[in-house]
Amino acid sequence: MGKFFTLFIILVLSSKLATAQQNIIEHSIKKGESVYSISRTYGVSMTAIFRLNPGSEDIIYAGRTLRVPQSNPPNASNNTVISESQISNYEVKRGETKSGLSRRFGVSIAMLEQQNPHIVRMLQAGHIINLDKTIKEEPRQAREGEHIVVKGETLWGIARRNGISVQLLTAANANQLSEFLQIGQTLVIPDKNSDLPIAGEYLVKRGDTKFELARRFNMSIAELEAKNPHIIDMLMAGHKLNVDNTVATVDTSISNEITDTNEVTDTQIDPTNTAEDTTDGRYVDYVIQPKETLFSLSRKAGMTIDQLTTLNPKLLTAVNVGAVIKMPIDPTQNNIDSNSFSTNSSNQVDEIETNRNAALFANLDTSNTNGLYFYTPFSGNELSSPELRQKMLNNNDNYEKYLDFFQGSQMAIDSALALNLNFDITLIKESDVESKLKIESTYRKNAILVPFLENRSRFPELESNEVISIIDISSNISSVENSIIYKAIPSENFQKTKTLNYIASQDSQIIVVSDLEEARNKDLIVNTIPEAKFLQVDNAGFFKDNELELALKKDRLNYIVLDSEKTIVFLNSTTTLMSKLSDYSIQLVLIDDSLIPKQSEVSDLRYKVLKLIFPTNMDQNNSKVKSDFKNNYEALFNKKPSKHAILGFDITLDVLLRLSQNSSFKNTIETITSEHPHLKFEYKKTNDINYSNTGLYLLQYDSIKGLIELD
Repeated sequence: MGKFFTLFIILVLSSKLATAQQNIIEHSIKKGESVYSISRTYGVSMTAIFRLNPGSEDIIYAGRTLRVPQSNPPNASNNTVISESQISNYEVKRGETKSGLSRRFGVSIAMLEQQNPHIVRMLQAGHIINLDKTIKEEPRQAREGEHIVVKGETLWGIARRNGISVQLLTAANANQLSEFLQIGQTLVIPDKNSDLPIAGEYLVKRGDTKFELARRFNMSIAELEAKNPHIIDMLMAGHKLNVDNTVATVDTSISNEITDTNEVTDTQIDPTNTAEDTTDGRYVDYVIQPKETLFSLSRKAGMTIDQLTTLNPKLLTAVNVGAVIKMPIDPTQNNIDSNSFSTNSSNQVDEIETNRNAALFANLDTSNTNGLYFYTPFSGNELSSPELRQKMLNNNDNYEKYLDFFQGSQMAIDSALALNLNFDITLIKESDVESKLKIESTYRKNAILVPFLENRSRFPELESNEVISIIDISSNISSVENSIIYKAIPSENFQKTKTLNYIASQDSQIIVVSDLEEARNKDLIVNTIPEAKFLQVDNAGFFKDNELELALKKDRLNYIVLDSEKTIVFLNSTTTLMSKLSDYSIQLVLIDDSLIPKQSEVSDLRYKVLKLIFPTNMDQNNSKVKSDFKNNYEALFNKKPSKHAILGFDITLDVLLRLSQNSSFKNTIETITSEHPHLKFEYKKTNDINYSNTGLYLLQYDSIKGLIELD
């Protein structure tokens, strides 16, 4: 009987061992990979990998094997339910955040906390999340000493409203701030008389415990109490703690390993570093400690996140424990000045702006009156009446862009009046016009602005006793009998062609990356650059095995033309590209500015690392004129100017100046290039009759200078 029992035990243990082995994946480490990237690939936490691979938290080597647990073992019991309307019994995993869970489940942070009050103060691994999306979200009320972030808010604005500094607000919320504020996020508002903590200090907040603080700052409770004897009896909100457990010297063991081998992946110093003079004694190698974040590292360095990642581009991909980065020896003497370029740039731009339209201002005719017409969904009465205007906006919120455009135009009209220009303004409501638009003008020179016409067939035949120039603003008017059409916005096709011509003129290799089987712009690209290579990524933006490496060339600059409208494709494909920068010269290109993700979704730090090239019809550099326009617009209309308001100002002012010349409107189009605060106007003839603006800016992100204009 004993033999059978022993045999049974052996069989059970063998079965468990076999099951455990089946749930482990043997991953061969490739050059450029990190524990972070591998954990993302397999959908597991970094901690789970560290547990199976002692020493991997410090360093991993290319060519060796890493044991990775399967994220969902085949025989694992799981009663979690995730559907479109309900999430039941979801267990929070280590490393997950409220922001990440809210995006994953498609709800706001407020709703997540509302239905799971146990996570309001802190989200912890092991917490169980339940959500019913059919329940209506109740407006949250901030408690005393708290602020709930709403759409459009900034740290600066929140700090100003509460009478505190941004630094104090940031310090009080250091454990939860990331690159962007999150709608619904609860911020702690410290007392305005609180002292600003310095590096290595922490200000205790309500709800903090010794256990949680000791874990957060990587020390035992005994060590925490030894450093802070005033908390032995009781930990209270407002206590200042000494939590500095880092060593400012270089970890020589890791540093030596980097010197001795070329195969180290997690701790390689990125050779793409473009910061100036990183070896002149101002910087030392620093080993990233457990619990450190991009935000805390930037505070320790005395830099902004932008400056720190410019100095260490690999931080954009991940903040890995044990990785070696450059840090200033003395943060208080940090020489990277984020204002140095913008100040010089602003002076240069202002100097140019005084002369850029000399040809228009030199020949102004203030003795004659001209006619200016607007073809819009609004009548004059509706535009001037707040009640009627709001009623139209309630019926169709798409009318907002027309309103913004005309508000920008109003500012241009005021500027033209200040120059003593004479003109009459007439609004023509679209719905009042049937098949033919008849205009009886008493003026020799006239222009009609047609913004954002959604259906080209709706622009009617034009009949007038005088010549009327038609200004097409993103309306795609093909032709109007006996009239000349001037397209004020450079076409998408022109944007793409100019960008492709530029990269084709460089000594480089062009690789087009698309998430479709047939790239959207393949015909145009092939006609311009016949030797271009085409690669396809999946719907999430991931490349096939080794396909990118096989296409890249080490001895040439590789332009990567990304042809996708999906933000997830942009994020994942560019993350892969950044991981290859240590071995290849890579530069990102977008041939259409509509493909640039929203600023709230992607940080421009990523653009700087990949030196993004893109076309735009709006000048992106800062200047005093732009700042004045923005401030004046906000003062008049109590909101920031949209791109439609900017178009309204620049285009209207340019048209009024051209109408007021002592030559014909057409002659000014053919002979004068103008440049206003945001737009450039350089018209070229597109056929026998019509003209199109080719005033385009081809820009490149630069890690030091910001945005630069390419020739």
